[in-house]
Amino acid sequence: MNEIATTSIALVFAGLITLIVGYTKRDKRYGPFLIWAGVVCMLSVIVYYILRSLQ
Repeated sequence: MNEIATTSIALVFAGLITLIVGYTKRDKRYGPFLIWAGVVCMLSVIVYYILRSLQ
């Protein structure tokens, strides 16, 4: 696997773990922030691949 694919897979799993932790801690003050950070992390990979295909 090349470096970009490995980094993308790592970012997707980091975002997924952040979403899971944020959802389980949603009653705490930092729970919604973790959910937000996980969504942004997952969407950043999608946006990167869209922009890469347009070039």
